[in-house]
Amino acid sequence: MSQTPPPSDVLIIGAGPTGLTLAHELLRRGITPRLIEKTPSASPNSKALGVMARTLELLASSGITKEMLAQGVKVPTLQVWSLGRHLARFDFATGIDSPYPFILMIPQHTTEAILTKHLVRLGGTVERGVELVGLTQRDDRVEVVLRSASGKEKRSSCRFLIGCDGAHSSVRKLLEVPFVGKTVEHSFATGNVRMHGDFPRDQALAYLHRGHLITYFPLPDGQHRFILAYPRRCAPTGEVTLEEIQQAIEICGPKGSRASNPSFLARYHVHQRKVTQYVHQRVMLAGDAAHLHSPLGAQGMNTGMQDAMNLAWKLALVVQDRAPARLLESYQIEREEVGRRLLQDDEGMVRQAFLHHPLATPARDCAAPYLTQHSEVQQAITRTAAELSISYQYGPLVSDYRGKGEKPASPHVHVGDRAPNGLLFSRKQAVPCQLYDLLTGKGHALLVFQHHQEDEVQRELQAAVAPWQDLLEVYPIRRHELEESSEHTWYDPDGLLAERYGVEDSGLVLIRPDGYMSFRSRPIAAEPLRCYLRAHFSHPLLQIS
Repeated sequence: MSQTPPPSDVLIIGAGPTGLTLAHELLRRGITPRLIEKTPSASPNSKALGVMARTLELLASSGITKEMLAQGVKVPTLQVWSLGRHLARFDFATGIDSPYPFILMIPQHTTEAILTKHLVRLGGTVERGVELVGLTQRDDRVEVVLRSASGKEKRSSCRFLIGCDGAHSSVRKLLEVPFVGKTVEHSFATGNVRMHGDFPRDQALAYLHRGHLITYFPLPDGQHRFILAYPRRCAPTGEVTLEEIQQAIEICGPKGSRASNPSFLARYHVHQRKVTQYVHQRVMLAGDAAHLHSPLGAQGMNTGMQDAMNLAWKLALVVQDRAPARLLESYQIEREEVGRRLLQDDEGMVRQAFLHHPLATPARDCAAPYLTQHSEVQQAITRTAAELSISYQYGPLVSDYRGKGEKPASPHVHVGDRAPNGLLFSRKQAVPCQLYDLLTGKGHALLVFQHHQEDEVQRELQAAVAPWQDLLEVYPIRRHELEESSEHTWYDPDGLLAERYGVEDSGLVLIRPDGYMSFRSRPIAAEPLRCYLRAHFSHPLLQIS
């Protein structure tokens, strides 16, 4: 075994979408992680497909979303049928409030290629053919044993290790962490085919038939991804064949359709499992290493990438000694709750999709068209699927200060929720811009809503944030343009953006790098903001002393 090389700050195990996203976000913040992957080359298989609105929002500031949109298919609608009867139409174009009101269908290998290109552009690399085979935690580091493709082993160490190595995670196994859950009592098959018949290019389709299911998702190359599911007692075995696919089409639908040119065919079982602990001292789990569920809701890859977005900014601050290590505990608290709810929703969806009881199936088929035509139900389902409903309002990083006489904020606007988007105007721009277009995602954004010019309030605020100004991007927002206003001041003339944030006249809103509200004060209150920053981030002057 060769000598131990110098330690790295962060070692990431696994270069799938979760690991690549985490490495990229760390590089954006000045941290160069070591990223290893045991497979010698990137997989050419399409694997995960649907990218949801929230993931696209989070990747937009780095330019990744723009490239993904150019190579994917926008699907704003999901249609569901059962026994030839139309059950539901879920319309993302009208059901969600996002710049990306659709599901983007893009093969996983294309997503990985785009992420890798951006990673390399920032100076990162992927070390392929390197496998983690040993792990020991110390008080100040993690010692690891890495094995190359030739079988040669090396010792190394790092300050933090992140397991993004999928369903069969070596990190999880070396930690001896329980992966609690069950196996779905259905057999699944998937692949890509050319579909012949009346198949729209902008819709996803699902056909149910007494415990059987087939879904179709359009691919950029004109093919469709299909997913078949059978009750295990009558599931075929062996390789997936074109005859099997055609038989499933004839059973479930649509009638008269035909498949050809099959590729990337696979048969598998689905697990619904998760760990209860994401953070284990200096080792953390993310993505499929932490949670597994069915492919029906297209949530797996998205949830893993959002695990990475949540963790990256916190880990960067801790590595840079700008935040205490306890900040990482919030990753555990916030994302474990997301994973738990995701499995609950997935279990309910699987149960409904695979109903086969002679009384339960007709009851579902009668109720579904009535329920899903209501706008509230449509919005609830599409927002959940798009992952816009995720909130950290009960987590440890939220604070909502209300001064005397201030009315409670709208019950629909909670600190911890996804930061709303909206229009802003500027003296230097002829046309308004979206708030999302201003946010870089690198640091915290401080929105300063101030209706009237109050110099004393401004001085107090500047003094309060001075020790943390390198962590903050400050956006002054006024109702009306004033002569003395800076060209960097933005305008919300009708107060619509302020209203979306629950601010009636003046106030502060702090938005985390991953796009969630973490602090709000109404009116502008410098001291509560100072206390919040001091509680969660390290004061540079105190560090020096």
